[in-house]
Amino acid sequence: MELQKRRFLRGTFDFSPQGIGAAADFVGQGLEALGADHKDALRNRLSVEEVLLNWQRQTGLNAHYTVELARRMGRVLLTLRCGGAPCDPLAPGEAENEALGSEALGRAMLENLGLSLVWQYRGGCNLLSCTQKAGRRHSQLSQVLFAAVLALALGGLGLLLPQGWRSALLDTLLNPLFNTFLGLFSCIVGPMMFLSMVWGIVNIGDTRRLGVIGRKLLGRFLLISSAFGVFCMAAALVCFRPALSGLQSSQSVFQSIVEMVLDVVPGNIVEPFLAGNTLQILFMGAVVGVVMILLRDRLQALGQVVEQSNAVVQFILSAISALVPGFIFLSVLRLMLQGALAQSAAGLLRVVALSVALSALEVVLETLSLIKAGLSPLQAVRKLGPSFLIALTTASSAAAFPSMMHSCRKELGIDEKLTNFALPFGSVVFMPHAVNLFILVPLFAAQVYGVELSTGSLVLCVVNAVVLSVAAPPIPGGAISCYTLMFLQLGIPLEAISLAAAANVVLDFTATAGQLHDLLVQLTHGARRMGLLDQTALEQRE
Repeated sequence: MELQKRRFLRGTFDFSPQGIGAAADFVGQGLEALGADHKDALRNRLSVEEVLLNWQRQTGLNAHYTVELARRMGRVLLTLRCGGAPCDPLAPGEAENEALGSEALGRAMLENLGLSLVWQYRGGCNLLSCTQKAGRRHSQLSQVLFAAVLALALGGLGLLLPQGWRSALLDTLLNPLFNTFLGLFSCIVGPMMFLSMVWGIVNIGDTRRLGVIGRKLLGRFLLISSAFGVFCMAAALVCFRPALSGLQSSQSVFQSIVEMVLDVVPGNIVEPFLAGNTLQILFMGAVVGVVMILLRDRLQALGQVVEQSNAVVQFILSAISALVPGFIFLSVLRLMLQGALAQSAAGLLRVVALSVALSALEVVLETLSLIKAGLSPLQAVRKLGPSFLIALTTASSAAAFPSMMHSCRKELGIDEKLTNFALPFGSVVFMPHAVNLFILVPLFAAQVYGVELSTGSLVLCVVNAVVLSVAAPPIPGGAISCYTLMFLQLGIPLEAISLAAAANVVLDFTATAGQLHDLLVQLTHGARRMGLLDQTALEQRE
């Protein structure tokens, strides 16, 4: 490693397994040394490792490449250089086994996790590059806690003001700012979900790219998420007791379900976005995505427009999500001045406690299920513990991804081909603990605001929770956008978004850890059923 002016790092490596490992370590350590965020460093370390493995298959073990890291104008630039003929390691290649799904699909899933590089060929040299912001960033949890404490302090002082002054402050400043924030989410959430669905389908291309095993995994993931959703709904009804419009007969329930299914088809293309109808928006996105696949050769320009529009919308949403601490500040301050903080805080604690309990129960049951695969609970904890702890402390799938790859390959004995496809795929589409949040928070909000829910509304809530857990993009602000859609469809005032945002910031840690733990368990069971599990490696104690 060569250090120049403390702003430039360079290293030369080969494509041997040791060289690839050394290059990945160089990238991770170098990015942090130059000021990149720890999570960004982990993401790019993983990207480099995966890309180099693919590059190796095309160039051979004897080739050499250079890794450069430079800090310029508050950003860190990562560049990989390899001479020779043009060789794009990011280009879709033929799958070694169609049943396992394509490598291209796996890379698309990694990009959804924020793990992406850009390739170009210039001057007889292959270049891979990306940029990251420099400078340490505080976690969103610490920002939210600081905002809440500051709001409590100012709210305490505000209670000393005369009632008229407090009312004037609420009406002229706090409420307008609060409503503006709600408007930002409301205007962007519909297009975001639509474009995310379209681009997701276009990226897959057709069901053959998903592969036989990919389709089996998707079916099992949806089944588990749906079952967990029904269980969470039952627990929420017992704990929160929201206002119900009365029990319906079996015939009425069946009719409600039929109407809900038929209502998926919108009457026009504008109404779903105005009404915030989740299923209609996703249905339209699915139709457009399928049509774009069928007419791929004739709609290449449209594909670029969709891709760029999706990137713009997600960037805007990420920027809006950076304002969440300010939104929490406004929410707590409003509740303080209105005298409703104690009741809301008590309700949020109930949501947090119930969500953590349900997630813990799911994790315990999944861990115990590994007995069928030949693991004792203690062995399971040892093999799955590192990934679980990383996810629990970072609330980041990308941060835990390197540890999960190691666990799959070395600790659990899952075939590498299945791991390379199923792990990024499952990290995006298998989110049962997100279903937990998408059910508990809306039912709690319905109780707080006295919104009556019918049997059909409860069914719709479960369906929306499962669908959104798969369709929502894994970006900052994605969960809050899902709550916005669900509240609109269930008739819950959007003011309740403040409750959802506060609960989500805290519960995102347990939800991320729980679903990644469950993913590793399900991949172990899947590999055993498919004959892709090394039983010796699985049962190895050291």
